[in-house]
Amino acid sequence: MSDTTWHLIKAADKQEYGPITTETLMGWASEAKISPMDKLSNDGRRSWQRAPMILELQMDWLIQMPDQYLYGPTNVATIQEFLATGEIDENVVLINCVDATESRLSDQAFFGFSPRHTRSAETTLMGSQWPDLQRGSTDAVLQQRVGLLEKQIVEYQRSLDQWETSYNSLRQQFIEATGREPL
Repeated sequence: MSDTTWHLIKAADKQEYGPITTETLMGWASEAKISPMDKLSNDGRRSWQRAPMILELQMDWLIQMPDQYLYGPTNVATIQEFLATGEIDENVVLINCVDATESRLSDQAFFGFSPRHTRSAETTLMGSQWPDLQRGSTDAVLQQRVGLLEKQIVEYQRSLDQWETSYNSLRQQFIEATGREPL
């Protein structure tokens, strides 16, 4: 797989990156820059797969947020990033998608090696950024906007989930009342 060339489409803004090497892709994954909704291609952009389907990215974890919302699947590096920025704490529940076990983050072997609140939104992007970003050129306003947009996506997903639940309930009521499927 080391000679494989990849293309990545970020779900957030539909920006395409590539061709990139497997090494670069793995680096981005270890820096929590690959989200579960991003798409990847390794066949010259003929077919695309969501990031969690790429075994090498090891996106094997779901994070159960305190409000019971599930984030993921994601990898250990992203979990550590969330911990470092204070988005989650050691009490969050993790679900291992490989063996279907649940446990607290603090019970995981990698927890002891995880940074805790050592970085902020302003410093997280410093260092190795996307290829088109230069060190020091990140704009605090842009970072704040990205953070707000990411929170909006989570809120929209929750709303969509609520609407789907409501639709299914109303659909079931309709079937029970009329004995037929809605049009």
